[in-house]
Amino acid sequence: MKEVLRVVDLKKSYHKNEVLKGVSFSVDEGETKVIIGPSGGGKSTLLYCINMLQRPDSGEVYLDGEEITKGKVRVNEARQKIGFVFQHFNLFLHLNALDNVRVGPLKVRKMSLDEATQTAVAALKLVGISEDLWSHYPAQLSGGQQQRIAIARAIAMNPRIILFDEPTSALDVELIGEVLKAMKDLAYGGMTMLVVTHELEFAMEVANEIMFLENGVIIEKGPPREVIMNPKSERIKRFLGRIHKEES
Repeated sequence: MKEVLRVVDLKKSYHKNEVLKGVSFSVDEGETKVIIGPSGGGKSTLLYCINMLQRPDSGEVYLDGEEITKGKVRVNEARQKIGFVFQHFNLFLHLNALDNVRVGPLKVRKMSLDEATQTAVAALKLVGISEDLWSHYPAQLSGGQQQRIAIARAIAMNPRIILFDEPTSALDVELIGEVLKAMKDLAYGGMTMLVVTHELEFAMEVANEIMFLENGVIIEKGPPREVIMNPKSERIKRFLGRIHKEES
């Protein structure tokens, strides 16, 4: 299986706070890997460093075998191949749903209007956004609809991998399911994904591997049933126990 993403000994500090202390892993084509762990453990920083929204202090990130962390790489070109779905949607408030998805293919991929429209429509349909919503602006949509449009926007760029940074954390409970369904459909369709989430049922269902990140270090990783149902670390047992308690 072809390796899409490889992270090697990634480190990042803010002043004296060492957020990432040497993180390494890889993601193969068609895989979904899930990162879990407590808040402040470095999960979001890791995704930001992979996408070069923040520069790591040391270590390497390889996309399709090319190192994108070295200085001479054109960051914007590399970033076009990495989709990113944020916690808080980040849609353009002055654009409707269709235009939010169409703008990337038009402006970045330099598609014609017809081609960009076809690409956007296909992506919106893939995440379950019906045609009657395409003309709606973000303020007219629910949080779940906005997040699915954000996912469609990532899909429309035809990325090699999509990074998800706790995509359901800003949603009301009743809206989480529709976003997770869209993500499951992508996973089953073979999209390569790296997902930071606390949604353990989702992880159990679609992840090829789960990694537990705390204090800037991956302290355990493995198949979902091993990590969630029979973790080796007492720390992970306590973390999972707290998650289950919060859900009950």
